Amino acid sequence: MALLELWNVEAGYGRIQILHKVSLHVEAREVVSVIGPNGAGKSTTFKVIMGFIDHLGGDIRFDGTNILGSRPDQILARGLGYVPQGRIVFNQMTVRENLEMGGYVQRDREKLRESMEYVFSLFPRLAERQKQLAGTMSGGEQQMLAMGRALMTRPRMLMLDEPSLGLSPRFVDEVFDKIAALAREELTIMLVEQNAARSLEISDRGYVLELGRNRYEGSGHELLHNDEVRRMYLGG
Repeated sequence: MALLELWNVEAGYGRIQILHKVSLHVEAREVVSVIGPNGAGKSTTFKVIMGFIDHLGGDIRFDGTNILGSRPDQILARGLGYVPQGRIVFNQMTVRENLEMGGYVQRDREKLRESMEYVFSLFPRLAERQKQLAGTMSGGEQQMLAMGRALMTRPRMLMLDEPSLGLSPRFVDEVFDKIAALAREELTIMLVEQNAARSLEISDRGYVLELGRNRYEGSGHELLHNDEVRRMYLGG
């Protein structure tokens, strides 16, 4: 049984339907990329999984349980972490306070302390700057903080929406290095990424969406070397 499964999912914003029978699955300990042009429905797929937008049809299961109708905090508590697009942090709160907000569903103070230590071991820069206001950090540092905050619940699976968007080349490399490190720890990861080739290079499998529909799927290697995928989505 896959850890995350979507069958013929339809979703949108009010009366505007974006997803049209999208199906995908993610096995435990896999890294899976979702790529496609702007407007393909990639971010919408993540939002409907997390319960942020209107679900119009199909099934969504996480760890064998139907999560349709669950609140985002309930989904987080089940072990599904989410890093939204745009480096969303609490600007007027410190790094440490941002991380504590990420662990708010955790009531055990000892486990919260262990999660904080785990995040600081992954992102030493956050440990060094834990008293700094998040709004004064660079874009790359804020992205690290957003990832660290999502890891405070010690999720079984992490969804990353455009983690390298708008970052300098140095921080892009660092983000992908951290994703690879998490994968080596056998964390299940699904990511939407504008840098499709880089994303597929570190992925076990990938899906290509177009106009809210499945277009291609295969291993990361297969999609990287598919002539049509390269021509249409990877720049030749």
